[in-house]
Amino acid sequence: LEDGLGYPLFVRQGRSLQLTTEGEQLPRQAHLLMRQARAFEQFARQVPSTEVQELGVAYDPFTPRRFLQALITQMATRGIRLSLRSTSRAEGEKALACGQADLGFFQANNHSVGSDMEWRALGAIDMDFYAAESLFADVARPCSLLDLSLTPQVVMHSTSDVPMARRLQISGNIIVANELEMLRSLMEAGCGWGFLPTHFEAARWKNISTIPTVVGNEGISQTMVTLWRPGSEKRMLIDDTLTRLSALWRERSTRAD
Repeated sequence: LEDGLGYPLFVRQGRSLQLTTEGEQLPRQAHLLMRQARAFEQFARQVPSTEVQELGVAYDPFTPRRFLQALITQMATRGIRLSLRSTSRAEGEKALACGQADLGFFQANNHSVGSDMEWRALGAIDMDFYAAESLFADVARPCSLLDLSLTPQVVMHSTSDVPMARRLQISGNIIVANELEMLRSLMEAGCGWGFLPTHFEAARWKNISTIPTVVGNEGISQTMVTLWRPGSEKRMLIDDTLTRLSALWRERSTRAD
C-alpha cells in the first residue's frame, strides 16, 4: 500500500511500528471499506437463490381481469414478477417483436402471424349487447341492426384496427374508450351502447341492461389467443407458463371480482 501511495504509513523502529501522521487518517476509512467488502460478498453469495425472473405481458382490453389476476397470483408464488400493459393487438405485436413483452393475450383476428410469432388458442369470451335503459326507449324490441347502426356505439378497439372493427363495430358513429371505467361512465351517461364481453358484467352497472336484438343474444363469442415470439431467451419460462394457462383460464370463472 505504501508503494502504491508513494508515502510511508508507518514509522519503523526495530520490531515496532507506529502510524505516521498520514497513516493515522486511514484506519476509519479502511474499516468502512472492509465492511462494504463483506456486505458485497454476502450479497454476491445470495444472488443465485434470489434471482428474480420477469415476464412482460401485453393484453387487449377484452382479456378477463380474473384470468390476469389468477396469473399474477400464481406467478408471484413461483417468484416470477409480471409487468402488464393493456394495448391494441397491433401495438402488442410490436412489443413482442422488440422484446418489450414476452406473452400477449388478444382476440383472434383471423390472419396469419407468419414466422415472427407463435400462437395458441386460449379460450372464448361470450359477448352481448348493452345500453342505458333510456337509449332505446322509443325503439321496438328486439332491436334491429339498423337501430344499432344509427345509434352511437362505444368501442374499446382502436379506430385504425380494421379486423377488430369488422367483427365488433356495427354503428357508423363510434366513441372510443379503451379503459374500462371510462367506457362504463360513457354508457351509464347514455352516450352510446356497447357490444361487450359478458365477463364485464355490464348489466350490473347503473341503469345498464342487456339489449334484446334480432340476431339473438346467445352463442355470440370471440376467440382469445396467446402470442409469443419464438427464439426468446426466456423460452423455458414462457413454455412453462404456457402449460398453466388453460387451467388459469378455467379458474377465472370461480374467482370473485
